[in-house]
This record gives sequence, C-alpha cells and structure tokens, in this order.
Amino acid sequence: MKNYSFYKKTEEVYISSEFAFPIAVIVMASLISYGLLYFFGIVVAVLFNIIISFIGNFYFYYYGKSSTNITLDFLIRVALTSGFFLFVDYGVYALVNYQKTGVFNKLYFYIWLAVTLGVPVLYYIFQYSRFYFKETTNAVTYLKVSLTVHHDRELLTVIDSIQFVNSSNRTMSDIKLEKPLCFYSDKELEKMESDNSRNHYLEEDIFYSRINMPFEADMLFMSWYSIIEDKYYDIEVPFPFEKLVIEQEKYPTDVSAVLRGKKSKPLNLHIHTNGGIRLFNDDMVLIDLPESIPTAISEEERNKKIEFHRYSHEYYSDPKAFSNLIDKIKSSGGIEERFLIKNKLIPWGMSISGLKGNNYLEVFDVSFSEYKSEFSALEIPIMSALPKKLEIIYRGDYLYRWLILRIDTQKLYRNIQKLTDENQETQVLFDLAFENSSSVDLKFTITGNGKLVDFTDWKIEIDKERKQSMEDHLLDINEDEQKRSLYKEAWDLVATKQYDLAQEKCDTIKAIDSRFGFAYFLEVRLLWYKEGFEACYAKKDYFITKTQHEPAALAHMYNNYGCLYDLQSCYDESLSCFEKAILSNPKDGMYVCNLAEIYCKLNQPKKALEAAEKSKKLGHVSQTLNAILESKGLRYL
Repeated sequence: MKNYSFYKKTEEVYISSEFAFPIAVIVMASLISYGLLYFFGIVVAVLFNIIISFIGNFYFYYYGKSSTNITLDFLIRVALTSGFFLFVDYGVYALVNYQKTGVFNKLYFYIWLAVTLGVPVLYYIFQYSRFYFKETTNAVTYLKVSLTVHHDRELLTVIDSIQFVNSSNRTMSDIKLEKPLCFYSDKELEKMESDNSRNHYLEEDIFYSRINMPFEADMLFMSWYSIIEDKYYDIEVPFPFEKLVIEQEKYPTDVSAVLRGKKSKPLNLHIHTNGGIRLFNDDMVLIDLPESIPTAISEEERNKKIEFHRYSHEYYSDPKAFSNLIDKIKSSGGIEERFLIKNKLIPWGMSISGLKGNNYLEVFDVSFSEYKSEFSALEIPIMSALPKKLEIIYRGDYLYRWLILRIDTQKLYRNIQKLTDENQETQVLFDLAFENSSSVDLKFTITGNGKLVDFTDWKIEIDKERKQSMEDHLLDINEDEQKRSLYKEAWDLVATKQYDLAQEKCDTIKAIDSRFGFAYFLEVRLLWYKEGFEACYAKKDYFITKTQHEPAALAHMYNNYGCLYDLQSCYDESLSCFEKAILSNPKDGMYVCNLAEIYCKLNQPKKALEAAEKSKKLGHVSQTLNAILESKGLRYL
C-alpha cells in the first residue's frame, strides 16, 4: 500500500481573521514609524523597527523553551523581519520626504507599491489556484460513496484494513478505521440511563462514513483478525466498479459541479465467519464471498490484536473476563443462528390495528434492507426476511416518527419454527393490536399452521413529544370535522327555516372553536332572518372583528353586508363592502360579480363590464354575470 496514493482533503483558501493580527501589527508599526521619521529622523525610525523585530522574534522563538541563548538562526530571523518592516516603511519615508521637501520619486514609489500589494495578491492567487487544481483532480479521480461496515456484535474482530483500489493508476480509497467498538456486558447495558443509549450501542455499525473511492477501482483489499475463530484473513477480491450507478453530486449548491464531483449509492459491507464478506447496495449484491482462506500470523502479532481489542472494552478489559466472554460466545451458537436467520426468507404478513390517524411503516429487516410500507400492503404474506425493527410514522403537518418497535428476531424465528413445524412454506401472520398507542397496550400474536401464540419478546420506544404533537394534531382534525359537520347541519336547518335549532348548532360550533370565522357568518345570517336589517347593522363592527383573522370568513362577512345594503338600495355602502370582500379574498369571482352588479345599478357600465370580465376569468358562473357580459355592463337581469 505504500506505493498507492489516496484522497487528501484540501482546505479552501480564503482571507480569514488569522490575517488580521499581522496586518494590524504592520499598520501600527508603520504609523509609529511615520511619527518617528517626521519628528526624529530616519535613524530613530530604523532603530525602532530593529527593536520591535528583535522583541517579536524573541517572544515567538523562545516561548516555552528553557534556554534563551542567542543563536545564529535567531539573528537571521531578526534581520529578515527588520528588512521586511523597513521595506514596508519605504512608503512612509516617501510620504514624509514629500511633505518636507516636496520631492516625490514616482518610479521607486510605484515599484514599492506594486511589490507591497502585488506579492500578497499573487500569493493568494497561487494558493487558490493550487486549491482549485487539487479539488478538480480529486473530483475526477475519486467517487464519493457512503460506506457502512458491519459484523455480528459477538463476532469480535480487529479490522486492519479496508481499501478500494485502482491497481492500474495506483490509487486507493481513504478509509480510516478506529478501534473496535466496546462490547458491553449485560450489567453495563442495564446501567445505561435510557433505552436510546442502550439501543445505540447495540445497533452501532463498525464504520460509517463517506469515503472517496478511486474511479475504476478494480480490487477490494481487506485484512482482519477474527478473535472468536482465532483466524486472520488477508484477502484481495475483484471489485465490479462498472456495476455502480454514478450520478452528479448536487450539494453544496454554492460550489461548481466540477468541484462537487460524482457520487454513487451507499454501500454496505458485512463481515461473516469463515472469512466471508458481502458487499451490496440497494440495487444489487456486488461481492458475495462465502469464505476465505486464513493467513498465518505470529503468536506475538495475534496477542497484540487480542490485547488491542480487549482494551477497547470496559468490563471485558480484564483478561479473565475477556477469555470467559469468548468461551461464552463460542458455546452459545448465537452467531450461527443469526447468520441463518439473516439469510432466510419466510412467507410472513402483518396486520396492525388500534392506531389513529394516517400512519405508515418503515421496516428494517434482518438482511439490512429498509423499506416504507402502508399497513394494508403488509397484510398479504410474501417471502421476505424477518423484520427486526418497525418505525411508525404519522402523516400530520409534517412526518412524526413517534414509535419504534424492536423485535428479538431470534426468539421470533424460534416461535415460527414451532408453529409451522419447521415447514418453510407455511405462511405466518403477525398481528399487532395497539390500544391507546402506549407500550403496555400492545398485543403481538403470531398465527401459523392453524395455531396462534402470544409473542412478548419486543420493546417499544415512544417519542413522547412527537406522540403529544400527533395527538394534538388528531384533536385539531377531529374538532375541524365536528365544526364542519355542525356547520352543514345548521345550514340545512336554515333551509327549512328552523332558525332556533340552527342557532343552537352555531353556539355549539363557537363552544368548540370560538375563532371559527364562518360560525359568525352563520350567526349574522340567522340574526337577519330573525330580527331584520337594523339588528345586523347594529352588530356590524362585532362581526367584522370576529372574522378579521380569517380572510375567507371576513370576505363572506363583507359580502353579506354588501348584499344587505344592496337590498335596501344603499349602493355606495354596498359597493364599499364588496370592494373589501375582494381585498380579503381576491380569488373568489362571486364577490367581483356582485361588484359588477352594483356598478350596473350605479349606471357605470364600463366598470361593470370590467368587473364582470374579471369575475369570468376567476371562474365564476351565474345568470347575473352572463346578463352583464351580454349587455356590456348595462343590465344585470
């Protein structure tokens, strides 16, 4: 690997705050030099620059050192710094000389200015050009891919190397592996503060990061030591780069497409017993190696790897405890059983009941596939890997991921085997019956082969805040449905002139939601039907105030008063109300048509026609509108 080059991250060049200090020092020194030159002459100014160069270098050169002997290297630094300050001060000298003698040497001054300003600019251009060149080279040489590495939690493993290699141009990926994950004892897991922490460690992957894989990589190099098997594997496997689907990286959007480079779908690399590996993405399996031939390593190297792994633990850092752990894992057969389940397809279906609202599932199965599903889509059994985790997401104002169900798949598999008499073709149904959406009210049953069994080896995690938000949203929906149902019933009563009963419905609506604007529109109509015009006019300000927060209801309210004024031939007042209705809801053509009708009554045919044409464009249809259009604004009947 020494002769291979790999991706090296480059730091963007920009003018940052770290440049502020030296610039401030130079400016302050130049200002002081100006005063010294003007009042005391060039000798004092030169001495000042030498002194500050000496002091500055002495501080930075000897800071933290026990010896402060003056060295030749130190004197050279002082000389160079002094020369730099004196060169910068030439501009100050030229200014003072001009002020005192009136002589200004333009040539020397322009040379000084070009060097003083040009060198930093050229340096920045050089550094940015180098950055751009390196970034462009990286973008065309390496592909961005997210890689997840996983092995069974009990398959204690020390991974030395994982690299994707392009053997022709000698480039490789930049995968940097850290120490093995800590293996927590049962007591340590029990002491963890929350289920979240416990599940995090139990489900954590060995490695997860975005890597930079060389384009046209043709080999996968891997080496690892399996402590449980006491075997070391060092393999080189052909890698089918051509099967990857490559696309342009979209982000960040403020960077050019050339620098963003290309990406591919995330890869999953699983390590198994007997040196087996499986590399896959959502589309296909790229490498499926059932086993590998172990490589011999020295006893010393073996012990170092075991010690390295042991030191990554807490309880099991003790040699005896670690040895007992290995013996326990070997005798349990858990690794073999989980591997079997992972590769087993079972005809299962699932029914879910008792949850309110519009929910859907995200299913995480033992084969590490993830997919979304509606509840109904899972009811028909199909051959698939067993689910190990279900996440229930509620569709509300946004997506509420509020419940997680974790399933002990080993115990689930054993129950299925008993129910089906180990017949792999027998369909099984999982029934999840929730009550009150709480963890204690879930009944999980398995049905198969005409038999039913309760399954209790599961754990639920509920996000209380999201659950509360979901319940609040459901309550809002329920209230809204209630309001609209009562609103419709009230208008049905109005149609049969049962005004008192309609008023009772209206009062109920306001009791549910006092801010529901259309309840006040209903109320003002009932007031007109029961008590007449003057009663409505007397409470106009009240009804306008009650609906002003809801534009659609406010528009209805203004339209209502416009119609009342129209019935009493108060056309100016009616016109004002219809204009305000349009301002509140400009997309409703009915209000514009009513405005056109008033213009007809005010003998303003041109405005009436304009309003009618606008009403038609908004999609309004009525006999009144047709009459105004046909008569060019002269009549509305």
